[in-house]
Amino acid sequence: MIQTEDVSVSHAYRKAYTDGMKNVIALRRKEIDAKREAEITPEAMKENAQAYRRGLMKTLGWPLTEERTELAKVTVSEEKEYEPGILMRRLTIETLPGLPFYGILLIPETEGRHPLVISQHGGWGTPEQTADLHRPNRYKDMSARLARSGAVVFAPQLLLWREDEGEEERVGYNLPHNRQARENELRQIGSSIAAVEIYSIMRALDYLVTLDFVDADRIGMTGLSYGGFYTQMTAAIDTRIKAAATNAFYNDRYHYCWGDFSWFGSAYRFKDAEICALIAPRHFCIHVGETDAVFDVNTALPEIERIKPFFAAQNAADKLKIIVSPVNHTLTDTGEELDFLMNALNEKI
Repeated sequence: MIQTEDVSVSHAYRKAYTDGMKNVIALRRKEIDAKREAEITPEAMKENAQAYRRGLMKTLGWPLTEERTELAKVTVSEEKEYEPGILMRRLTIETLPGLPFYGILLIPETEGRHPLVISQHGGWGTPEQTADLHRPNRYKDMSARLARSGAVVFAPQLLLWREDEGEEERVGYNLPHNRQARENELRQIGSSIAAVEIYSIMRALDYLVTLDFVDADRIGMTGLSYGGFYTQMTAAIDTRIKAAATNAFYNDRYHYCWGDFSWFGSAYRFKDAEICALIAPRHFCIHVGETDAVFDVNTALPEIERIKPFFAAQNAADKLKIIVSPVNHTLTDTGEELDFLMNALNEKI
């Protein structure tokens, strides 16, 4: 008869294995870091930005790897007053066959062409929250502030309202989804959720720049948390975006290696510094909060130092703005990053 034993007898073997797995990853990361930093220098990025940009799109996958065709269908809701001097429309753009990409458009009533800003919500977020239509929220009236500054503002909805099956209701939309399941399914077909959503933002831009009240030469983007992620990625890929401001996201991606912004082999070329280096020599603002409870400022600061030489190599050090403010996981209290964005689009800096 087999003699049983207490589970603790073999505990040390399993702990050694898990510790060993961590050791393997740590050692490999050091090797990859050395290789990436030797090959992707500020000078190499300056000379080969478009090649690196194509590499980033290939890393994320289809449909970013495909040529964009004409939009199939755009549905515009009835226009209504958002607040005095600003109109609101709801748009649905078929960015891929069968994919209705929705967002809110805020339009200043003043005459002429206006700068266009993509205002991107974060996790558990919606366009309505960025526009202060659904309260409480942590966006500090982001979309409205931009519109009041004279921008046409498009606030898209991404698959981020985070009411997974079985998850406690947080917002009240009662529309459960499973973002990670969609990510897994998209990876099976050579894609990623980031690729589909970045592509959809770009397709929205394809439509928005045709509007007679939009100045296609003055496009910006900003976002909070996951919205900061999408701001960084979209601005890196789409050079129509002339200025960008990321809030409460930029950090060390080894420390925050989440499943929907980590891709096979991506560390060989792209951590946050290298991705955002593709924004140079355009205007770019990084805002991190000293008391951010989601993304630690202490791991963000070294990665911020890594991006500075990339902008300097393109004589654009003055176009990179770093803000470290005494806030948690939100925008600045002063609106400094939004002012930077609008000043860049209005060519005041």
